Amino acid sequence: MKRSLLLIFSLILSASAVLAQNTVKGIVKGGNGTTIPGATITVRGTKIATVTDTNGAFTIDAKQQPPFYIRVSYVGYKPQDFQILQLQETPIELILVEDTQLDEIVVTSRRRSEVLQDVPIPITVIGGQAAENAGAFNVNRLKELVPSVQLYASNARNTTLNIRGLGSTFGLTNDGIDPGVGFYVDGVYHARPAATSTDFLDIEQIEVIRGPQGTLFGKNTTAGAFNITTTKPTQTPTAKVEMSVGNYNFIQAKTSVSGGVAKNLAAKISISGTQRDGTIWNSREERRYSGQNNLGFKGQLYFTPSDRLKILLSGDVSVQHPAGYPLVIAGVTPTERSAYRQYARIVSDLGYQQPKIDPFSREINTNTPWRHNQSIGGISLNVDYKIGGGTLTSTTAWRFWNWDPTNDRDFSELSALTKSQGNSRHDQYSQEIRYAGNITEKLSGVVGVFLLGQNLQGLGQTEEVGKDQWRFVQTASTGAQALYSTPGLLDGFGIRTNSTIKSLSAAVFGQVDWEVLKNLHVLPGLRFTYDKKDVDYDRNTYGGLQTNDAALLALKSAVYSNQQFNTSTNNNNLSGNITVS
Repeated sequence: MKRSLLLIFSLILSASAVLAQNTVKGIVKGGNGTTIPGATITVRGTKIATVTDTNGAFTIDAKQQPPFYIRVSYVGYKPQDFQILQLQETPIELILVEDTQLDEIVVTSRRRSEVLQDVPIPITVIGGQAAENAGAFNVNRLKELVPSVQLYASNARNTTLNIRGLGSTFGLTNDGIDPGVGFYVDGVYHARPAATSTDFLDIEQIEVIRGPQGTLFGKNTTAGAFNITTTKPTQTPTAKVEMSVGNYNFIQAKTSVSGGVAKNLAAKISISGTQRDGTIWNSREERRYSGQNNLGFKGQLYFTPSDRLKILLSGDVSVQHPAGYPLVIAGVTPTERSAYRQYARIVSDLGYQQPKIDPFSREINTNTPWRHNQSIGGISLNVDYKIGGGTLTSTTAWRFWNWDPTNDRDFSELSALTKSQGNSRHDQYSQEIRYAGNITEKLSGVVGVFLLGQNLQGLGQTEEVGKDQWRFVQTASTGAQALYSTPGLLDGFGIRTNSTIKSLSAAVFGQVDWEVLKNLHVLPGLRFTYDKKDVDYDRNTYGGLQTNDAALLALKSAVYSNQQFNTSTNNNNLSGNITVS
């Protein structure tokens, strides 16, 4: 992985432009047309700089061939970048925008471009550069910038994204339950919470919308939504390289290259790689866990045949092969069970020492290797066509998720719950068509239809116990319970499950924003939802002591048993909301 990242980094550096004597002449002016003396001119990415004279004029030798950027800064104005595509003899005119005008942030949380200050809903906006500066390269790191966001995760599958404490219950890994917080990237809904574990690629802006948003977004989002926008390809050739290093041998490299490939057609390729040594030491295996080993790729084609029509084709894939995410034992607490069934008594009866209780040591002693491999990605086609005062948008997408884990679920050196493998494969197909924009000067809104199909398969999901499990399930040492100590009864005894959940979700949604008086908005919304789920579940036991003894078979079935069922359910609902802001 390290070699791959360094190779990518070296190739890009080797393709850098050759330095040359290239002089740029220009005049810096304010919005009212007056010249600005004393403004600082810098060739971006270098230490080459100058200042404008009393007439606002400057001359600077960039020492490189176009294209490149120059940055202009002056008191009362925010720094602005200007791209130089070609050199010319006549001075170029650079117009600075006043500081207050640059503070306007454009958001698309209501499915149309609006200035943030004019949007009457609770929303937090984080710019892509601000996220990068804070080291927030995924949602888990982003929560540190948005206090109302909570993300809990023991691994990519068992992940919960909440806003203001609402969303889904952490620790309840139920593939039949959809997240309460919607996660959208470039208008595409990501159905599995594992999407929050991947590294960001070319983020332009992240919008966190709080509260129910089912009348704005196709998939019902009862607790809020993440609306992430990535940067689009440009006709102007550009390239970006970013590299970060840290402790635990952390290394992250990102690069993107964009440019025109034909008339009105631009392309962009982005690559990201992250690697870090583990932070948890397994004293039994003498190796580290909880590291990072991520590789991401994204490609885009952007076709703009006219000012009214824009077509974006995107494809992305992220592969993660970390060394697993074990949990450190933080403590042992007495329960309401009898003294015979207390954890300390069980461990002692089995001949083990009590587990080390020191979460800050970051040390474990598990006897089953951990693994949490996943791959996630997809393809999407987004078409925007301006009609009247709004935009008609069609978003078509297919996404996949592969999950390949191994867990030691007794979290210790015991051979109790020795193996837990929830192997999964998820495919989703979505289609959304909506129209959003201004109807009149005082009236705007959005209306749309949405269709989502999901196929989630549990592929040989395994749970297996070992030679020590009998003591955890035994309630007493007398009577029938005494037979649990039969040698080999539960050794290697487990269940293997194959399941399929096919889901269909369809919706019609809409919301209107009526400005009744200046700065007083009334926002009624309506949504009709239809959901259907078909489940096929097949669980079979294996292993353990092979016997015909009815008493022993009864004890085994009390631990695991065969189970098969097929079921189907559907429901529809008409809901609405009204907001006064």
